[in-house]
Amino acid sequence: MKYGNEGMDCKKYFLLFLGKVWLAALAALLGGVLGGGVYLFFHVAVNNNREYQAESKIYLTFAPDESGEIYQAYNGYTWNDLMATEPILNTTMAFLPEDYTKEEVAAATRAEILSDLRLLTITITTSNPERTAEILKATDLSLVELGKQAKEFNDIEIYSETEPQLVTMTPRLLQAVLVGLALALASALLAMALFYVLDDKIYVPGDLKSVTELPFVGFCFREESGGKAKRLSDSLQADLERNRAHLADRIGTLTTFELEKHQTVTEEMYEELRKAEGILLSVPYKKMDRTTLGYRIGQFSIQECRLAGIVIRDADMRLLRWYYNHL
Repeated sequence: MKYGNEGMDCKKYFLLFLGKVWLAALAALLGGVLGGGVYLFFHVAVNNNREYQAESKIYLTFAPDESGEIYQAYNGYTWNDLMATEPILNTTMAFLPEDYTKEEVAAATRAEILSDLRLLTITITTSNPERTAEILKATDLSLVELGKQAKEFNDIEIYSETEPQLVTMTPRLLQAVLVGLALALASALLAMALFYVLDDKIYVPGDLKSVTELPFVGFCFREESGGKAKRLSDSLQADLERNRAHLADRIGTLTTFELEKHQTVTEEMYEELRKAEGILLSVPYKKMDRTTLGYRIGQFSIQECRLAGIVIRDADMRLLRWYYNHL
């Protein structure tokens, strides 16, 4: 219960997360690739889900209109609706075989003005390349007839027609990529959050409070630090030596015992440790968990070994620099 109610060291968890944030980015990237891959498999590789698209450019020559009402009636927002109404749709159906339906043609057709009001873009999308080509041709001929019959136009011409192409890059592909990315990122962040919350390894002195009331003596570094980390390293080393000297004045000669997670402490080791006036337990950074450390401390107590304090050795200086940014 003491361990469960001790609270969270949010600063430590945040720094640990930053050290592994690349995992979340990698997971998001893989999720996006997987989402796009699944979409392409079902909508490109699987024949039943394939879509074919063809496009034409239609040039509109409007009749003279000083009021501008014609331009308003045939703008980019209304053409798509006009394609599914008389007389355009009925004329389109007249150029198609009887096995086509109005619903199919209307659903396959998209008309839009992209920039120039006089240039209409027709896009036909179906699951069959032959039907795509036939609907496009019939739609274009219907618009040519509209240019001959409607008083609003002097002429309507077909500028270009493309062959049906397999659709791969669509807005839905981008949506699939974004969905895969978001799901993978959320899953990675959740997994990392759970991992760090449940992680009971020793990183900083606060991790020792739930295990023992032995004083934290300091950090021990076997390798010399360089650059910006040297000042902090020297400061921490000076604190360790000062605290060690103070304990030695109070208790006597101190023996340092380097404890490992999977270490077997023999009876001979206990005999030697019982002779010491005081023992400093040296635990490895990130390699010793609190559960194991608590068990070992209990064993030393039963064996009547006089523990004087705890040292954390070989800590990550990068984390300590940010964790103790005031030093």
